[in-house]
Amino acid sequence: MNIYHQLETSHSKENSLKIVSYIGNDPLLFKELMNCFFMGTKDYRVPQRAAHVVSLSFQKNPGLIYPYIPRLIPLLQEQDLKGALKRNILRVLQFCEIEESLRGVLYSRVFELLADPKEEIAIRAFAMTVLYNLSAHYPELKNELTTMIEMVLEEPNVSAGIRTRSRKILKELQKELR
Repeated sequence: MNIYHQLETSHSKENSLKIVSYIGNDPLLFKELMNCFFMGTKDYRVPQRAAHVVSLSFQKNPGLIYPYIPRLIPLLQEQDLKGALKRNILRVLQFCEIEESLRGVLYSRVFELLADPKEEIAIRAFAMTVLYNLSAHYPELKNELTTMIEMVLEEPNVSAGIRTRSRKILKELQKELR
């Protein structure tokens, strides 16, 4: 199977699962998928479809993603990055240990995403979790994160998903700040 061509054919759960199954735990096939994900092209469909497959592959074989984390974080810095790519990067980063040299830049960018009320609900929810996980390494940021989450909760029309995630993380932060 040519992963690029398979991603081009359709965007369906069935197709994504077929690719995940094909890749299995093979680092070379996963690399082929990541090349599609990082592909710089005007047609964003293939990278967007690859992002979903990356997320699904990560669920089955989390170790495959670690060599690519140093490339994912700078990609997240791009201001015009499509929502699907941001969402799937953050979905994965929620469960990854981030090396110290990347934590500061990641925290800053993810904080911006959380603070932006125009950002997608899932992106903001995943951002909260990533920030909370990073605050374990930088306890001095817990107050700042608490304040930001409280501000998010005060937004008009805040979604149920954001509200639920906010309350859960605030509860943990408050325990840790005592």
